[in-house]
Amino acid sequence: MALGIRCFRLLHPAFSSYLADLSRPVSEVPMKTVRGRQRDHIQYSAHPAVPVRQFATKKAKGSLDHITVVTADGKLALNQIGQISMKSPQLILVNMASFPECTAAAIKAIRESGMNLNPEVEGTLIRVPIPKVTREHREMLVKLAKQNTNKAKENLRKVRTNAMNKLKKSKDKTSEDTIRLIEKQISQMADDTVAELDRHLAAKTKELLG
Repeated sequence: MALGIRCFRLLHPAFSSYLADLSRPVSEVPMKTVRGRQRDHIQYSAHPAVPVRQFATKKAKGSLDHITVVTADGKLALNQIGQISMKSPQLILVNMASFPECTAAAIKAIRESGMNLNPEVEGTLIRVPIPKVTREHREMLVKLAKQNTNKAKENLRKVRTNAMNKLKKSKDKTSEDTIRLIEKQISQMADDTVAELDRHLAAKTKELLG
């Protein structure tokens, strides 16, 4: 088993980190430091795989952390370009003073986040009123969670296919028994991940709809 997993990771090293990203908030995913500004600012970008657990009905300021903003420098996490704070239980503030040129993009990302938010802007300050959670909104969140789960499964299938293709190319250097063992382990890892995604979705659906 250990040999197969080591071989699989060599064939597709992104697989393991990808599986980890699916099951934790983007704010916890290690950020890749990239240098893209002439003003010598250090920027960060996160893989935008939004896990099912992010679809919550309580809008704490951390709920906005995972939102990905499309900027001229690429996709950046909102909490990396804006200072997020809670002014009251009904209002979240996002201060874009450090990156004012990204304000419009941040507003667009918040509106399209699927969290039923309608941000307002005052200069470089984005005000995000927290709406009352209705049954309709809960059903919308469940629908969005299903869409993200299906997208994660589709991405996983692509990773699995890519790994299998790379494995086939190594047949000249690896015995047939080892190849079959690794193929079995790849399939098992993928199946286990799909099952985990389904469990997360079922738990979140129950949480939202009761």
